[in-house]
Amino acid sequence: MPEVYSAQGTKKEWWKELVDGVLEKVGEEPRRAMLGAFCVRPDQRFMTQQEDEEIVLLLRAHPITNLGWVLLVILMLVLPGVILGTGVFAAVPGKFVLVGKLVWYLVTLMYAMERFLYWYYSVFIVTNERLVDIDFENLMFRVITYANLNHIEEPAMVTGGFIRSMFQYGDVFVTTASEKPTIEALGVPWPHKVVDIISRLAEELEKRRERGE
Repeated sequence: MPEVYSAQGTKKEWWKELVDGVLEKVGEEPRRAMLGAFCVRPDQRFMTQQEDEEIVLLLRAHPITNLGWVLLVILMLVLPGVILGTGVFAAVPGKFVLVGKLVWYLVTLMYAMERFLYWYYSVFIVTNERLVDIDFENLMFRVITYANLNHIEEPAMVTGGFIRSMFQYGDVFVTTASEKPTIEALGVPWPHKVVDIISRLAEELEKRRERGE
């Protein structure tokens, strides 16, 4: 039994040294940026996280990607007042107008909550052992894809366009040997850093495997 605990302690120690070294090389340290869209070593856990597993990166789509639906929600909120101001429904009884407004605002609220939850819970996680892609569909259904770091090929990123260049976000694609051939993180901040960290982690693991460690 003492040997088991000793082995676990040793594993945790070299994992920590490996992650520390990778983050130092890319100039990163524990932080939470972009309203939680770019988190380095966050103090959080996910459902299937293993005992010796540590989150290195937790990513969401850049907050600017929410601009479209946020503007739509604002428009939906002001639209009833604009329409009623024209007098189109002047002949409609007040109680029916009130019910209609309540239903409209309820639908607007539900839409806003659905879009926010989709953004907040759809995350891409890089740990010291694997990649975890969580796609949130609704409160009852989500799709989770895993890929071990030693089963991935060189990750790639796609950026382009004025908006993406100005706000520094893009897409990251990682080819894997798992059932799902490609894992993707869409619209994440600083994709070049994400690719660099994933590449370095996979490279360090491969070196240890070749040395038989």
